Amino acid sequence: MSFMSLFKRESKITLRQELWLAILVVIIIGFVSSVLISTYSAKQYFSSQLYLKNIDNANGLALMLSQLHKDHVELELLISATFDTGHYQRIELQDPQGEPIVKRVFSGEFDTSAPLWFHHLYQLHVMPGVAQVSDGWQQFGTLYVESHSQYTEQALWESAIRLFWSFFMVAITACIASAHFLSRILRPLDDVVQQANALGDKRFIKSKVPKTYEFARLVSSMNLLSTRFSRIIKEDNKRLEEFRFKSQHDELTGLANREYFCATLEAQLEQSKEHAHGALFLFRIVNLDLISEQINRVEMVAFLRRFTQTLVAFLEANEDRFSASHIARMSHSDFAVLVNDTDDIESLSSKVLKQHAVLLAEYSHIGLTIPHSCSYIEREDSRFTLLKRVDNLLKAAVAEPTIQVQINNNKQRNELFSDAASWREAIERALDNNDLDVLLYPVKSFSGKLLQNQVSLSLLLNGELYRSGYYLQWAKRLKLLARLDWGLIKYLVQTFEAREDLKLISVELSQETLLDDAALAAILTYLLAFPKLAAHICFDIRESLAVAELTIFKDFCMQVKSMGAKVALKRVGPAFTKIDKIHELGLEMIKIDSIYGHNISYSQDNQTFLRGVCALAHSIGIKVIAEGVNNPEDQVTLQGLGFDGIVSQPVDDEVKASAEE
Repeated sequence: MSFMSLFKRESKITLRQELWLAILVVIIIGFVSSVLISTYSAKQYFSSQLYLKNIDNANGLALMLSQLHKDHVELELLISATFDTGHYQRIELQDPQGEPIVKRVFSGEFDTSAPLWFHHLYQLHVMPGVAQVSDGWQQFGTLYVESHSQYTEQALWESAIRLFWSFFMVAITACIASAHFLSRILRPLDDVVQQANALGDKRFIKSKVPKTYEFARLVSSMNLLSTRFSRIIKEDNKRLEEFRFKSQHDELTGLANREYFCATLEAQLEQSKEHAHGALFLFRIVNLDLISEQINRVEMVAFLRRFTQTLVAFLEANEDRFSASHIARMSHSDFAVLVNDTDDIESLSSKVLKQHAVLLAEYSHIGLTIPHSCSYIEREDSRFTLLKRVDNLLKAAVAEPTIQVQINNNKQRNELFSDAASWREAIERALDNNDLDVLLYPVKSFSGKLLQNQVSLSLLLNGELYRSGYYLQWAKRLKLLARLDWGLIKYLVQTFEAREDLKLISVELSQETLLDDAALAAILTYLLAFPKLAAHICFDIRESLAVAELTIFKDFCMQVKSMGAKVALKRVGPAFTKIDKIHELGLEMIKIDSIYGHNISYSQDNQTFLRGVCALAHSIGIKVIAEGVNNPEDQVTLQGLGFDGIVSQPVDDEVKASAEE
């Protein structure tokens, strides 16, 4: 803050400016009064000393004159010699009648550096020294001695100059010291301002309590407010998590229940419409009730939990064969497993069959069997047709005790490329040649206001433009997601100024980019050179990634906010309440996974959960958006639950092309 800015006329003035004004007024008053008082005191001192000098000189000269013969020439010589050897304005000897006998008066010009105003202001009026000159026992005359006051005025002026600069240096030192102490005194206030700004950004931080009593009360109150908000959010998170888990999971095994799994399957099938890349397994425990009949119910519960652990261990051991998996208990004895991005269900089926054989060996006396069926997901599949297909396969396996597995090897061959090398070459060629385009998914409020455009990258492969759903799984396998993110950012930089529909956008960053320091630094550094784009961009990060890499995600949020961009969570669901101190991240919005919005009108449990999520998010200033909800009835229900908007269907390519033309 510049010094002159303290004196600007503004409608509002800060406490720091008011204190500075008060300090400056005190220093200026002290400075001026000190100079004036010191100079006046010096004037009084000089005047008194000069008057005493006049008296002493008059008495001394009068004594000498009294001892001389009263010859006029001798008197004049002595008075003239005295006048010439001292600094006198006037020496006059008068007879008893008041007539001058000898009179000498200074009539020259006195060279002084004191200004005229100082002379008028501090002019010395000193009484002359008066003494009697005698001639024997008779009075000869009266002697008047008056020293020259301009010498004293010159000394007074020089003294005033020295005082001015001395007090000026003292005033400067006082300003510097005041600035230091004022900064220390107001530092707690700066902390409170920072804390208040953090509250506005949904970050409930605490400040150090200062020693100053008034500031200590203020900071303590602010810290208490932050603590209360933080505690409320944590308690709400805990309640939401408990309710969500109970409503979406089987109480006995801890697996997802049928309703939640069906919603997950619906979301997977929606993604598979562009390019199917998943498979569904269905398991059935035959003769499960015999355990409780021949042994006891406790043993049956123990077996179910061991079977569940076997399925979970199987999925964890084969994570490299698929990108994601979901497991659920569909009924008393039926279990389902959904895997994404897999192309070898025969191998997976063989492995899980061996694990079950080891488990069933302990119950050979009961006659338990665990047959299963599996099928690839097809593009045209609905939830009903897919479940019916695997259920019919499972019935066939159960009907033939010697057959433990029924596989529908309906794998769809891709019409473009047959191997990974060809896919890599095609994707990299499209990126190198900038054969890109973007598909926009408008994020709108329920009133129709555009909140942002969700950007999805399309690639030109074999002369045709394909959406991300078609090539994304191959890009994941080939670890090309970071290159795709970089290509998308470069494309946005090139087209941002020319396209009005890219003024409010959100871009999803992959796990590869977020965990690669070099790739992330390249994107953020590149955007720093384009602050206009940075101010209009929102980065979407998947909830699962944010939870798994929370420290990295927090650092990312700080970097993004410092450059003027925003951050949102995508595919928000079960892990939302597990994000520690989410109120400190400053998120712009959260986008709820379509699993929760699907058929929300008929799910009271999901409605209760989502209502709590909305209340929690709105309490810290975060917008709540629904993904993949196209049913108007579900949209009305979501609006009633407190949602701020939905992710709409993508903009039609023809409409977009005509708009660009």
